[in-house]
Amino acid sequence: MRALTFSHFGLQAVRPQGQSLRALWRASWRLAVVVPAILLLVCVAAAQQEEKPKIPGLDKIIAANEHLAFNGTVKSLDEKHNTLSISSVEGADTEIFPIKHSTHVETIDGFRKKLDVLSPGTRVIVYYDQRADHRTVTRIELLASEPKKKEPHS
Repeated sequence: MRALTFSHFGLQAVRPQGQSLRALWRASWRLAVVVPAILLLVCVAAAQQEEKPKIPGLDKIIAANEHLAFNGTVKSLDEKHNTLSISSVEGADTEIFPIKHSTHVETIDGFRKKLDVLSPGTRVIVYYDQRADHRTVTRIELLASEPKKKEPHS
C-alpha cells in the first residue's frame, strides 16, 4: 500500500516563499479597502437617519415638550407676580403656575373669560407644557366654583 501525497490531489505541499507573500499581500490589501468602505457606508446611513425634517416649527413639536394637565382648586391668583396657585383635588399638594395676561381662560362650553374669574375655590384644569424645569401654561379650563355656604337664618 502506498501513502497518498498532496501531489495525488494536484496540490503542492509547500508553496515557494514569494507566492505566499503575494497571496497574503493581496488579501490584506483587499481587507484594507473593504473595511473602511463598509464603515463609511454605515456612518452615512446613520447620519441620514438623524436628519431632522425641514418643516418649519416641527422641531418644536418633536422637542422634549411634555403636554400635561393639573386638576385642582384655585388657592390664589397673584396678578402682580403672574402666578397661580392650585391645590390638587386630593388637597395634599399645591402647584404654582406662571401665567400671562394673554393666558386663555375658558369655560367647559368654550366661552372665553378673563383671569379675574379665577377666584379662590374655583375648580380648574390647567393645561401646560413642561420643558426641563420651565412651565408654560397654555390654557385654563373652568370647571365649577365651590358653592357659597348659606348662612343660617336666625
